[in-house]
Amino acid sequence: MTVLTASQRGDMVEALLPEAAGLVVDVHEGSADDIKTRLRGLTRHELEAVSVVLAALADPDRGLKDALSWVDFDEHGQQATPPLVLVRSVRDAAPVVKPKGRGIDAAAVQRALSPGPAVDLNRDERRLAIEVGIRRGMTYDDVAQRLGMDRESVKRAWERAKDRARAEGRRLPLVAVGGIREAS
Repeated sequence: MTVLTASQRGDMVEALLPEAAGLVVDVHEGSADDIKTRLRGLTRHELEAVSVVLAALADPDRGLKDALSWVDFDEHGQQATPPLVLVRSVRDAAPVVKPKGRGIDAAAVQRALSPGPAVDLNRDERRLAIEVGIRRGMTYDDVAQRLGMDRESVKRAWERAKDRARAEGRRLPLVAVGGIREAS
């Protein structure tokens, strides 16, 4: 994965800060339904990016008890007394995570959809590029050309993306499928 430039990081934060902030408010003041509604409205890739924005808002050296002080009940509605004796900070509670696969380079996806030299994408990045391109209103032909694919492959990938969204109970993109320009 390539490193995002300061400008790209800023663009990502600007785009997703309202969703991240809304999720924070829903978690602290809303209901489980409010949270589910907000999360279902995001794609898997947007959820990943919102997670990064939320993590950027947190101080890893803040005391865990302090960070969770707003939680004053457990799942049964009983007074919460979290066992935080051994865990002093958010950082101490973080497990070691090993990378799984290549991941998604969001900057490479953006470059692949923009005019310029071709960009080599892995399978997940290509899938995201198709979703992003179609949602932006690009034609199947435009996306196919930018990604070095044929039109029918792009169309099938878009249909699979919609099927996955339905299977996961997520709302489909707000971009009207009828609004996708079909090149003749």
